[in-house]
Amino acid sequence: MQDIDEKSTSSLKERTATGLFWSAFGNGAQLLVTMLVGIALARILNVEDYGLVALLTIFTIIASNIQDSGFTSALGVRKNATSDDFNAVFWFSIIVSGILYFLLFFAAPLIAAFNHTPQLTLLARVVFVGFFISSLGTAQAAWLFRNLMVREKTSSQVLASIVSGIVGLTAALKGCGCWALVAMDLTYKFVYVSLLWHHSQWRPSWHVNFRPVAEMFGFGSKILLTNMLNTLNNQLLQSVLGHFFPLRQVGYYSQANKWSLLSNGLLSGIISSVAQPVLAKVGEDSIRQARVFRKMLRFSAFIALPLMAGLALISPEFIPLAIGDKWIPCVPYLAILSVSCAFITMNGVFTHLMISCGRSNLYLYTTTTSLLLQALFIVLFARMGEMLPLLMGIAILQPVWTIVLSLVVRRLISINLHEILSDIIPFILSTAFTMGVAWGISLLVFGDNCGEGWWRLLPMFTKMATAFVVYIVVMQFYHPDVYTEGLEFVKKRFWKKK
Repeated sequence: MQDIDEKSTSSLKERTATGLFWSAFGNGAQLLVTMLVGIALARILNVEDYGLVALLTIFTIIASNIQDSGFTSALGVRKNATSDDFNAVFWFSIIVSGILYFLLFFAAPLIAAFNHTPQLTLLARVVFVGFFISSLGTAQAAWLFRNLMVREKTSSQVLASIVSGIVGLTAALKGCGCWALVAMDLTYKFVYVSLLWHHSQWRPSWHVNFRPVAEMFGFGSKILLTNMLNTLNNQLLQSVLGHFFPLRQVGYYSQANKWSLLSNGLLSGIISSVAQPVLAKVGEDSIRQARVFRKMLRFSAFIALPLMAGLALISPEFIPLAIGDKWIPCVPYLAILSVSCAFITMNGVFTHLMISCGRSNLYLYTTTTSLLLQALFIVLFARMGEMLPLLMGIAILQPVWTIVLSLVVRRLISINLHEILSDIIPFILSTAFTMGVAWGISLLVFGDNCGEGWWRLLPMFTKMATAFVVYIVVMQFYHPDVYTEGLEFVKKRFWKKK
């Protein structure tokens, strides 16, 4: 088995499995910390505190995209990347971030005036320091990403989340208001970047040659533009919906979207941490690359479908338990968005293949087409005055888009639609059967009434436990390779020494 870097002595398969394990562990731990800190802060701070920081979110995300400019992905797929390549990206990121901060520093009063919020000027100037701090870790994060050092990266994220959470909660208890959120954000970025430097063996030099930046810019610029489109779509969708639907419906969508994105972010983070660099490593062997791609696709279906469908299953109990009875109307929104996100996670494997093959143009074209189709759905369904038909239409679009992406990637690797469907459909059927049994047992035991207050935990845990047992039994019967290899890996890691 080919080594993934010069100092590695383990196989690519072993490194991939290890990367997936640590990515799952790290992303799960970070999600847990984020949820606990978020719930605690929500009980201390008021809505206005969150609103002030939220007004600046789109600026920080867009600035972060520009600062990275797609170079993390470019370095991940660049053949024989040298220290000069990383050094060029390091200094380019710092220079761009400095220019952006300079512009936004003087634009802060205009942002405050546009939002009729004078106190936003100082807040913006402090918040924007965060993406400059992040620029110091761009090359270091790319180095860890390229070398599949997932454990080091995820442990850095978890530790940074814990430290920043403690700082944010302390500031909130001291009555700092919105500045508690700012302190938490800046602390996270500072601690995370510091830990990246600790784990990375690469160090920048004063001898700078920007030629590698010019060579990678064509590839990276398409990644940048695609990320910008995704950012604008994620941040502006709710505002667009506000023009077509009542504010209450938009609020329910916003809350449901928040929880589905949290769950989808966990799964996407697990996959993306290893998919792109691994696919790039085997890029010269088309047959092997196709085999790796199919296994990644099966793995994403194996975890994304049951977890996201499970969130949809328990949404009637989870929503009132987590955020209160007033949000019960958003339950059907969450159920639809959860199922949709399962296919979004799987579709992400296709985009990683495109990037690893150096076809960022295909990534840009397919993403743009998908966003335009979603916009068309909004226009078509807005006349109905109800959001559920719109969300169902967008949800149906996702599995259809999986077929479209399958036809697109045939140009990159030796694979056909029948092979892709044979990888996915068994997990779709297994998930549907599992959720059907879990829902049926819960309905038989508790009926339509899921209870009130904490009694809702009974039907929720019944569904979860039943779904878990049934899915494991189905996997034992079906015996897919991702399941058996996962069991072997866990046994090797945790039971071999006992």
